Amino acid sequence: MKGKPMSLVTMDQHDSFAVETVHERPQRMKGQQFLAELVRRSGVKAVFFVPTFLYPTLVELAKDPVKRVLCHSEKAAGYMADGYAQASGRPTIVVAQGGPGATNLYAGLVDAWQSNTPLLAVTPALPGARYQGNSYQEAYVDFRPVTKYDAEVRSIDRMAEFFGKAYREMTTGAPRPVHLYLDGALEDAEGEFDFRYLDPRYFSYPAFRPRADDDLVEQAILEIRRAARPVMVCGRGTVVSGAWEEVTALAERLGLLVTTTLNGKGSIDERHPLALGVTGSYRRPPTDAVITEADLVLYVGGHQGGATTNMRRMPKPGVRVIHIDINPAQPGANYPNVLPLVGDARTVLRQMLEAAGSAKGSERGDWVQQAQKNLKAWRASENVHMHGNLIPIRPEQLVAELMKACPQNALFVADTGYVGTWAGVFMDLPAGRNFLHCEGSLGWAFPAAMGAKAAVPERTVVAFTGDGGFFYHLAELETAVRNEINLVTVVLNNQAMAFQTHLLRSLWPDSRNLDKLSEFGVTNFAGIAREMGAWGVRVTDPRDIGQAIRAAIDSNMPAVIDVVIDQAAVAPVAVMAGQGSRGSAPASSSEKKRVE
Repeated sequence: MKGKPMSLVTMDQHDSFAVETVHERPQRMKGQQFLAELVRRSGVKAVFFVPTFLYPTLVELAKDPVKRVLCHSEKAAGYMADGYAQASGRPTIVVAQGGPGATNLYAGLVDAWQSNTPLLAVTPALPGARYQGNSYQEAYVDFRPVTKYDAEVRSIDRMAEFFGKAYREMTTGAPRPVHLYLDGALEDAEGEFDFRYLDPRYFSYPAFRPRADDDLVEQAILEIRRAARPVMVCGRGTVVSGAWEEVTALAERLGLLVTTTLNGKGSIDERHPLALGVTGSYRRPPTDAVITEADLVLYVGGHQGGATTNMRRMPKPGVRVIHIDINPAQPGANYPNVLPLVGDARTVLRQMLEAAGSAKGSERGDWVQQAQKNLKAWRASENVHMHGNLIPIRPEQLVAELMKACPQNALFVADTGYVGTWAGVFMDLPAGRNFLHCEGSLGWAFPAAMGAKAAVPERTVVAFTGDGGFFYHLAELETAVRNEINLVTVVLNNQAMAFQTHLLRSLWPDSRNLDKLSEFGVTNFAGIAREMGAWGVRVTDPRDIGQAIRAAIDSNMPAVIDVVIDQAAVAPVAVMAGQGSRGSAPASSSEKKRVE
């Protein structure tokens, strides 16, 4: 792939706006007018808040086409802002009251911090006259552990500067949340605002697309060509960078097998002959052998963390690694023997394609064919689970029916634990930004999917969660109804936190009352949805799943599909390998009931 060297920055969509901003004169206005103009210029369609901070600013936006989403909890509001940014590529704003409100919001930023998602959190700073005066809700939260930038804004003269810094920090390099403590009195204050601080290139991410060192890129290509058993592992950064075409092209050029992390789904069409699916702890089992036996692993835009490497078991430390990441601190952070390619994933992959030229990679027919054979055998082994019409419903068949009923461009937002595994392993998705998965905060999926739907209202957005996850933020269903955020929520209802249930039963099989530690009572989420003004249906027969999904999409309302699934179903999580319905034992009685 030859051509002229690429620019460090690809921001064509902002070029004309940026030129206008350079020559813009400072404007005199109130702080609330400045903040409203900031929201307008950022291009977001929604902001999320819990009262009562920044009401004057929210009132200023009354005539703008921006949803002002009043949430029931600060944590959920943070998740909504997280989902919005991931779905749109644009960070939005979440606002909360100080003290207890800020404390709750902190928890809502942890997942965004771990997933490298930018968003701006704003909470009030007490004015000096009330500081350390036993004031109402006077409690201080240190946001630094979960933000890339944290500052106090106490001067109207520097307000534009601080907000400009916040956007620059959160969208450059490795993106992450930022937080500003804002003196609420500044909303009504008047001053000169220099909008040149609000450079439009920082309203989306990645703001810059740096190149890797050319010599290291050449070395990487040589090493890949010499390897006998190379494999590529794509993480979330691949999707954020929009690098799925480059991943596919490089894999085809060099004969590379491709796996992804859960958050890297979409890096390649999962029906491509070189695509093997998700690897790591929450994985498609045939990827185990590929990662374990590889003599070179190319990581693209992802951390070599515990979930990706199954606690550093795949690959074993010492295997040669080439690591592409925009954060220079990541390559080599968790593994030795690493060749670092520091830069934007799409940019670096294009460099590699150019360095590789038109020549095909080394012949690795046996390596590739064995992996394909193992994947085919695994698919065949799951046929009964995916298409057997078993009652109680198997999660594998739920996913299969979901794939058939949803449009090609649907966006799926999955919770952690078993549901994340069911979705990640059994959803064969096309390349693109079509799957979001949390970093470990159970309950994240539903509010994050609300944020995603607010960002891309033209797409079908499906929250994929369990009963344990849905319970966390069930109240936000009212928020979705009130704001006409018409997502579809699929609840895998097995009356338990099933991952914990299976672990408890495997570790303490003779203990009494284990159900008290992980199981719930009977709950009809479809009935709750209807009571709250949403659309709802309960499904107990696998033959009814497709019709329910299509009806939910056509309802043009927030919709809940309550699917009663088999509690005995064990997801293909590495720690549960060989247990329950993943083992060689005879099928349970629940699995034997089949409807024709």
